Amino acid sequence: MRKFYSVIICSLLTVAAACGSTFEKSSGYDPFLPVNKILFKHWQEKNIRVPAVSSDGVFIRRVALTAAGRLPAAAEVRDFVFDDTPGKRAKLIEKFLNSPEYADMQAMRFADMLRIKSEFPINLWPNAVQLYHRTIHDELLTDRSLKSMFYDLLTASGSNFRTAHANFFRASADRSPTGLAKMVLLTTMNMRETEFSKSELEDFAKLFSLIRYKSTYEWKEEIVYNDPVPQVITARLPDGTAVTIDSGATDPRKVFADWLLQDDNPYFARAVTNKVWYWAFGRGIYPQADDLPRLESDQRSFWAKLWGSSDSSTAKGDQPFCRELQDYMIAEFQKSNYSLKHLYRLIMNSAAFQASAVNQDEELLKNFAAYPVRRLESELLIDALAAVTKGYDRYMSVIPEPFTYLPGSSKAVNIADGSISSGTLDSFGRPPRDSGQFSERNKASTDSQGLYLMNSAALYRRLNNYCRNLQRNYRNDNERLDRIYLDILSRYPTNRERQVFKKYQTSLDKKSRHLVWSDTVWVLFNSKEFIFYH
Repeated sequence: MRKFYSVIICSLLTVAAACGSTFEKSSGYDPFLPVNKILFKHWQEKNIRVPAVSSDGVFIRRVALTAAGRLPAAAEVRDFVFDDTPGKRAKLIEKFLNSPEYADMQAMRFADMLRIKSEFPINLWPNAVQLYHRTIHDELLTDRSLKSMFYDLLTASGSNFRTAHANFFRASADRSPTGLAKMVLLTTMNMRETEFSKSELEDFAKLFSLIRYKSTYEWKEEIVYNDPVPQVITARLPDGTAVTIDSGATDPRKVFADWLLQDDNPYFARAVTNKVWYWAFGRGIYPQADDLPRLESDQRSFWAKLWGSSDSSTAKGDQPFCRELQDYMIAEFQKSNYSLKHLYRLIMNSAAFQASAVNQDEELLKNFAAYPVRRLESELLIDALAAVTKGYDRYMSVIPEPFTYLPGSSKAVNIADGSISSGTLDSFGRPPRDSGQFSERNKASTDSQGLYLMNSAALYRRLNNYCRNLQRNYRNDNERLDRIYLDILSRYPTNRERQVFKKYQTSLDKKSRHLVWSDTVWVLFNSKEFIFYH
């Protein structure tokens, strides 16, 4: 690598950091949105200044990545930045929520949660994976009620190759009644078995003790069904309610589904709203997004436990705010007939989501007065590199099953099977989909990731192809630089960045001057502004 590479990296990254405040927008938020009223009231009580609004370039990138799992196209950025229409941000949100990529992104998140994986330890098998993933994808595309979807997941019986939702009770490494009970608690309520005593968990597990799996003559097909022999089961629901069930007349799974999904039961709605908040911000309304406590009669103790504090004084500040915010989200979720899109719409129109990310003070982040900076998911980062360079990775399963080699232009976000991956995806923390826990996805930055972004020969070839096309299509240096920044960072370069670029370009001899483009692209690929949500 040429020795001036590190020089230009330092120069441009320093400029980007110094110009961070210039990315903010001077206009305000919509003060009439109920969610903003809750936020403003809390910030006033905590003596926190209303955060600056993110710039249009930052906002369109944030919305596109969160809702659709992709970078906005250069033309989309240009149109949005120069659009003076009132309410353009709300319209932009609707555009991405109604795009096909929205279903792609949410299906990836649901596949992580539902453990959609063909091989060990889940063993759904390829045919079932494709059916299951496609069904979930199509339901999210049409914004099917999550109440209806989860009722089917919890009660479906049939072939894993023909009844998609029957795979819900197959997608567990432990298919014992207790193992299924733990899986159900995590997936539907964002709770762990540690919230229950051993006897309580055993009593709850009885609801799933009659689930059976029967092989057929078709390779790796299984039928999911309830034991047809009538039995009387005495079980206990997660709230402690005892139930006696005649399995000949009633499927025990339906008793749990009916209890969980009734409107006056907050467990399911609490779990979903907190989960979507986590997907939008990288942190939930509550600190442990998929480790929520039980609802207790002593609400102050309950909220103190959620906030990770037993100090009763804390309950007078942060916890009532969280409770008010969560109650509002739950009420809206239920009024919308349990619409996932509606939750995203509420969150992305809020002042918390549209806030600047320049100040990352922990107190501001805790109170949702700054947008949290965090690394992109591995699939989004790899797809972003591919979208810019038009060079895609190849994905395959390490297990020799049929149809495990995906087409060369496949996007990582669209990979249905958790068993299909690549070394690069794994290096950037793609989850194995073994447990469905948020912690499976590793968003930490590592040396191997840095080495890939700085030294990968394959990536360098791709960006050189991008730069050759850029030089053919644009004769003007300013237009080329604009296009690079729009493609990679979803904004125009600042005046200071143009000056640094020009200075570096003129420092090269004429024979090497064309390399300024590939160097610039590589620098931006390695910048935090590209690698991180911000």
